[in-house]
Amino acid sequence: MTTPRGSLRNFLEESPFHEFLESCWNGSYYLNFPVSSGNPAYDPGGVCAHALYYLVYAEKLGLKQVRPGRAAQLAAWLATQVREDGYCLTDNGFTDHPAYASTLGDALGTSLCYASEIGLPEEERKQVLAALTRLAERHPRIRFPEGAQGKTQQLRFELRIYYWMALLSGDPVWKERFKLALDRGIYRYTHAAAVDGPLLQPSLNPDWTWNYVCGGGLTDRHATNTHTPAYYCTEPNGFMFVYLHALKHGVFERRDDFDWLCRNYIAGLPRNLSRAGNLSSDLDGYGIHRAWYGPVLVEGIPLEAAALAEVLGLPELAGYCRWYVDRYMEFVKRRPTYAGSGLPEAQPYGHKINIEAQFSQLASARFYGSIARALAEFGEVDAIAPVEPPAYGSFAWEAGWLRISTPEYETSFAGHTCLRNIPVVPCYGDPNLGTLIGGAPLATLFSKNELLYAASFPAASLWHIELDDHNGRRFLSCSTSPEDDTSVTVRRSPDGAMLDSTAFDPYDAPCNLFLKDGEFLELNWQRRDRANRFDFYVHNRYHADRIELDFGLKGMAGHYCDRVTFVLPIPDETAEFQDASGEFHPLAELSGLPEAIRWRRGNRTCLIDALELTGASGGARLAVAVRKLPADPGMPGGVNSFSPYSTSQVRFEVTPATDSRIWRLRCRLNFQ
Repeated sequence: MTTPRGSLRNFLEESPFHEFLESCWNGSYYLNFPVSSGNPAYDPGGVCAHALYYLVYAEKLGLKQVRPGRAAQLAAWLATQVREDGYCLTDNGFTDHPAYASTLGDALGTSLCYASEIGLPEEERKQVLAALTRLAERHPRIRFPEGAQGKTQQLRFELRIYYWMALLSGDPVWKERFKLALDRGIYRYTHAAAVDGPLLQPSLNPDWTWNYVCGGGLTDRHATNTHTPAYYCTEPNGFMFVYLHALKHGVFERRDDFDWLCRNYIAGLPRNLSRAGNLSSDLDGYGIHRAWYGPVLVEGIPLEAAALAEVLGLPELAGYCRWYVDRYMEFVKRRPTYAGSGLPEAQPYGHKINIEAQFSQLASARFYGSIARALAEFGEVDAIAPVEPPAYGSFAWEAGWLRISTPEYETSFAGHTCLRNIPVVPCYGDPNLGTLIGGAPLATLFSKNELLYAASFPAASLWHIELDDHNGRRFLSCSTSPEDDTSVTVRRSPDGAMLDSTAFDPYDAPCNLFLKDGEFLELNWQRRDRANRFDFYVHNRYHADRIELDFGLKGMAGHYCDRVTFVLPIPDETAEFQDASGEFHPLAELSGLPEAIRWRRGNRTCLIDALELTGASGGARLAVAVRKLPADPGMPGGVNSFSPYSTSQVRFEVTPATDSRIWRLRCRLNFQ
């Protein structure tokens, strides 16, 4: 459905962002906080670099609120922040981080490219070029050949440095180096490659999910993580921008291999975007702690993808991306902090993740820089007709991930959790990285603009089954790893083919399943524990307006199972249950199988009804309990939790009859 288009230019002109930015100007550069705060922290490769390319493009666009000459002044100062050895200064020392240096270098290159428009004097142009050259030729991780290896994120970061050097340095060797960096990136993002000896995994998994191999990722190890939406969404800031700029200015012609990469990459974007107007963070277990951080939620605004989809003859994807662009702008304008700064809060959904407390709100300046750059470089993106995507599922078969997005709700199913999220795994363990969501029948849940439920790191925060056996052992249906014996199939019902990993060749086009009236997505997942002779399963149906959950356990009859417990974590501040009379009562008073459970956030309500429990009758005994989860660190509502909400477990505890072999819970989730 085509929807009214928002104006990118109007958004920039009407936003109070520029006034807030100016409040941080100290006379030479931008602080991370308003000067009046007394906090002197600054960030050359972050806030200042993003502010510079916002200012360059704002002056190029002739935005009336921009002070003439400010971009040139900031560019001259930023040039002084590159040391003779190519390292970049920070407010408390220096860093060799390639992303930091590349962002600073991109800002310098942008200011040089448009030096006339911003009034950069000739002498200062030489200083800026000298700084860019020092960075490109001497930085130990950006210089050639290290920066042209084509490994993780080099198509986003280093490629821009090589591109500006090819255009601006006057040295023909940089044209050769740029071409080599581009060739290697296009190839190595989808092929394992020997880099400095060891064989490194490709940056893109065969199902077009992101494989963050920066800190490891050798081919004989588990992937660093299964998928990081934050990185997938921001890669186009590099290689798609370069492609658009190069085609516009005749730097090089269309390339079949580059077209192929971009077509498929764009087709994989929607699964990483939320209709709420931000990054899809519904699979924290596949991401990082920053998936809920304000600047990260909005930095992946799909402007380059929308513009390039149009160039590549993909009008449907161009319309979808342009529709998401409008949602991103609406998200920022909805924030309670917008009137004062034009920026979202550091943690817009109410999380208390301490590692993000060090960053300033102004880190979201990159959002405005991206919009200004898009308007100035490929302004036709503003004229693309936005089209709201219909209900769809996107099946990432290698990761065992089904992402569902409809106009009513958004959620996912993860077939397994990557091992990086388990702290005991060598090289990769980090309790800040994600959840153990593999196998949980419900992942983080949005309805329109409201976050209704979010999974945190501990298994206690996840929907799952607990099996207590006669030997005192407990097995969980979640926390499934790639080493477990699992299978995932997806079908577009009622007539679609059954899809699993054998239905695809590596790097086939992303599997997007769009739903017509009357169709739904059917997911089957199974985990087999052959040693103990039981299976966990999930059999969900995702309709355009509701979810039908079906999850359970099949095991041996006899005295093997002491208890089977279905655990449903529910945000409890507004939670109620409905009894047989139709009356609703506080969730804490629940003592039997309810007719329904509901809770709300903002103006959206989730209602769970049609509850049906198999295996709890006959000689079995059923106990129903509500257990409040403590708001300890990492737990829902606590510090460093991926769920910002106080949460209680609804526990359906079944003591089986000796002839029982299967236990299941079915229910329906409706959204109002």
